[in-house]
Amino acid sequence: MFSRLLAAITRKTYRAIEEPQANPAPPTQAPPGQGQENAHAARPEAQRAHALFDAGDYSAARDAYEHLAQTQAAPGLMVNCGYCELMLGEPDKARKSFEAALALAPHLAQAWVGLGDIAARHNRHEEALRAYDKAIALEDSQGIARNNRAQSLLALGRLEEAWRENEARFSTPGATALYPHRLALPRWDGGAGRRLLVHWEQGFGDIIQHLRFLPLAVQRIAQVGGGSCNFECPPPLLTLLQRMPGAPTIIAAGEMAPELSSFDCQAPLLSLPLLLGCRADALPSTPYLRADQPAADVLGQAWRQRDTRRLVGIAWRASSFDPQRSLTLAALLAAFAPRATELRLVSLQKDISAEERALLTLHEGIDAGANFDSFDDTAAALAAVDSVVSVDTAVAHLAGALARPTLLLLNEPAAVRWMPDVEDSPWYGSLRLLRKNANDDWEVLLRRAATLL
Repeated sequence: MFSRLLAAITRKTYRAIEEPQANPAPPTQAPPGQGQENAHAARPEAQRAHALFDAGDYSAARDAYEHLAQTQAAPGLMVNCGYCELMLGEPDKARKSFEAALALAPHLAQAWVGLGDIAARHNRHEEALRAYDKAIALEDSQGIARNNRAQSLLALGRLEEAWRENEARFSTPGATALYPHRLALPRWDGGAGRRLLVHWEQGFGDIIQHLRFLPLAVQRIAQVGGGSCNFECPPPLLTLLQRMPGAPTIIAAGEMAPELSSFDCQAPLLSLPLLLGCRADALPSTPYLRADQPAADVLGQAWRQRDTRRLVGIAWRASSFDPQRSLTLAALLAAFAPRATELRLVSLQKDISAEERALLTLHEGIDAGANFDSFDDTAAALAAVDSVVSVDTAVAHLAGALARPTLLLLNEPAAVRWMPDVEDSPWYGSLRLLRKNANDDWEVLLRRAATLL
């Protein structure tokens, strides 16, 4: 549901609109009672280690932390080593680092968060919850622990608990800097008769997933005269959202803040299900977005001229935030080649490389994404194809919001919104989830997708 934030103590908990940003919070904060590590934090060597971590050079940062730790058994430095190892994909080493820190300082909440993150990355979310609960019991101000706890609750399908806990995202490092003008307004309490500004959060997938709650906010706010609901919308979604049934007033998000005196209160988009009192068993159903049907008809007619094959929309590359979600076009085309006489592939990927375009042409595919200027264009293409095969990216969310039949290809551990060990989603009834283990090749999963189509 929300974006995947399970590497918590060293990661920001928000994504930029275009591309998620991995901008770690410096792992320099000394745990309570560990004054010795404050001395480390002041050292130039420590500042260098933190800078290496912030730059994403986790191997060099680990070496620097380990060098510092040789001079003194400092639990905080061991935690920092653990997070470097976690970011390097070495969870066994990270566990040893966190456990070593706890052996010296059992009250070190950050180390318990690290153990929770390791468990969550392996889809052991009940174990993760126990670790996060221990961290919160030791240090109730652990906003990152609460934020990560919310993600495990989501994975377990405990949505209403997760919505409440996820409000902790506003107490994590960097939260106020990301949304300063929006958070300057009072928080909406869910009541009617107010002038409400709803603002976007995180990535496009998260935004599309939660647009379904906007019509409910419009209805709630209008129950008393004088109420109005406005959504500060990223420009690539503007045209599509203006066609949404029950949509609020749309304001284009830009560099400048809207005139805040026009509003009484604000609400983050991802907080709407909590503020509206939604139930996990009564989510707004799909479709809740509409494509430009005349535009879709034109595309369909052009693509089907003298070609009776079924059209399958494909998206193979996700955001660089999590490259493990992506596969290669070559692998996808190879898996679908045996069905080339039945199926014609339509690329829904924007900005593909010249090499990918040549490969697509060789397989008689269609590069629809070359003409995408906004998500409205993507929606029209989705409406023109017969079915969709996609990795976990905004295209898959849009297909689900339009109720288009979709095979979603997931690399475990997948984003918590998809919940482990299920083939369907409470969020999108038209999606079927196909999963592979992280160490497996995409080939088997792709062949299965080709067969299912």
